[in-house]
Amino acid sequence: MLSVKRGAQTLATAHFHALTSFTLMPPIVSTPSLLLHSHFLLFSTKPNPNSQPKAPFIPSPSTTYPELKQLLYRKSKVGFNKLDDALLVFDQMLGLKSRLSVVDFTQLLTALVRMEEYSVAISMFRELRVLSIPVNIVTFNTAIHSCCHLNPLDYAFSLLAGIIKSGWVPDLFTYNTLIKGLLSQDRPLEAGDLFKKLIKFQEIQPSVVTYNTIIDGLCKTSNTSMALKLLRKMEEIGCNPDAVTYTSIIDSLCKEGRVDHALDLVSEMTHKGISPDVITYNRLLQGLCSSSRWEDIGPLLSEMGVRKISPDLHTYNILVDAHCKEGRTTDAEDVIAIMIQKGVPPDVVTYNTLMDGFCLRGNTDRALEVLNTMRSNGIVPNCYSYTILIDGLCKNRKLDEARNIFDKFASRGLQPDVITHNTMIRGLCQEGLVEEAKVLLSKMEVTGCLPDSVTYNTIIRASLLNKRYEEAVVLIENMRARKFPEDASSTSMVLDLLSKEEQDPSVLAFCKWFFQ
Repeated sequence: MLSVKRGAQTLATAHFHALTSFTLMPPIVSTPSLLLHSHFLLFSTKPNPNSQPKAPFIPSPSTTYPELKQLLYRKSKVGFNKLDDALLVFDQMLGLKSRLSVVDFTQLLTALVRMEEYSVAISMFRELRVLSIPVNIVTFNTAIHSCCHLNPLDYAFSLLAGIIKSGWVPDLFTYNTLIKGLLSQDRPLEAGDLFKKLIKFQEIQPSVVTYNTIIDGLCKTSNTSMALKLLRKMEEIGCNPDAVTYTSIIDSLCKEGRVDHALDLVSEMTHKGISPDVITYNRLLQGLCSSSRWEDIGPLLSEMGVRKISPDLHTYNILVDAHCKEGRTTDAEDVIAIMIQKGVPPDVVTYNTLMDGFCLRGNTDRALEVLNTMRSNGIVPNCYSYTILIDGLCKNRKLDEARNIFDKFASRGLQPDVITHNTMIRGLCQEGLVEEAKVLLSKMEVTGCLPDSVTYNTIIRASLLNKRYEEAVVLIENMRARKFPEDASSTSMVLDLLSKEEQDPSVLAFCKWFFQ
């Protein structure tokens, strides 16, 4: 067994530099000492303003050791409620390290990953290495997984080198995680190159999971043609694709408007004995709806029935959304009635979509009725629910009603986001209430909701429309100071001013300043 391991290690070492050309980050040296849990708060990815440093409490091994192991096992599944708790446990573990195994420390790292405290997990892994606490391939993989959620990926690849130097052999999970990390950072070519080298040097035996990881990443970065080539490569080497493989490509084809090609793939997978699931049909249904292929939607739903695949909440929401975008709110309501009849209760997305449909038709009264129905059915409207209503009311010149809804956000336990503010500001500017819009802009800063490019450009255009050029200059200067650009509409308006009112000195002065 030992000779096999050494042989694999030698192979991995020989090919490591050929496998990857990434720059490796040198390891960070840390002081080998009994660390207080507050030491790691510097690395937390989440703010923890109320946490206070605590002295380590080292429990008696005879009374806490079994409880600690049970706690670690449980928390590795769900994570800790607070970061402080996880770090205090680490302090306790350091006092008991002679009795704890590598599995126990790996479970603590896994708990941090569950909490999405990736930076803390990496920092803790480094401390384990400095303190000579044993680690294994699973510990390394957990640390690499954390690295792949952060930028850059250099340290993840230095850990790959660390695995080999420690005498372990990188496994399929190691490489799957690295490939997925590259894809998540929109580096599909590098991910594909790494995968090809792994196969070439026989570092891994490609599995359907590995192929699915790469294909999904390629599809999410709009490299559908590459994904299709990889699908054919799978078949060539005898690695059978599954429903997940096909669904990723079908979804990508539909998003590109290549619905016929997606339909062909569904036929292909069924012909090969691979059954589409509800997710596959939902992706295809979304593509058909987006392409207004209504004549194909009925047969597709019938096919689902024949295959005994029940539509889920997402299926129905796709149909409600498609009907509403076409202005067919009655048909959307019929879909909701069928949902309820089939035991699939509508959610906040369903009702928001229907409200938006009524607002698009100018029927804000019916949209308000939908809001009340939502409440009566025990579904709490969210920020987007009220934003839809504010937008609909403003577009239908019902500013007072929109303002009333906006002013009641706090009483409903909600905080309007930047989209809500922009919607309200647009409504105010539409009515020529530029001063009130500017007041709302100021309030955004106070409440911690930072304005964006849309916020500024909306008020700037209203200022120009009302010939308030000096105010527009101040707004543009503030916007530029925040590194926000003027959008095409604002620039176009300035050009129109220059051509239509070139004799007005104030306009000429403003335009000269704008383009300087």
